[in-house]
Amino acid sequence: MAHCVAEYVQSDYLYLMTLTDGRLIGYSAEFEYGTTDVPGATSCGDVQDCMPERHKDVKWFGVPPEMAKGWLPATLADIKAHDFDKCLIGWKADMKPGGKVNPLD
Repeated sequence: MAHCVAEYVQSDYLYLMTLTDGRLIGYSAEFEYGTTDVPGATSCGDVQDCMPERHKDVKWFGVPPEMAKGWLPATLADIKAHDFDKCLIGWKADMKPGGKVNPLD
């Protein structure tokens, strides 16, 4: 989960996506924003770090839905290579807001 997405100051699922140039980002489908600062945008499993002031410096950029076309979900190998695996809460079959989040196990 991302905390304080951009100016919305609300949380959303942060989908880990691979851009067409190979970079890995976190994407908030509900608010149509992305960030390369995945650990800064999430609690990464440390509940003590879920403070709004911790998340205020995360740089977000707007992502029009047509821009996200062609992106692929990040593979678990890519996620581990970026050390983002500690940020995972599960996986979803689609990026529609709401819906079931499946555990990793």
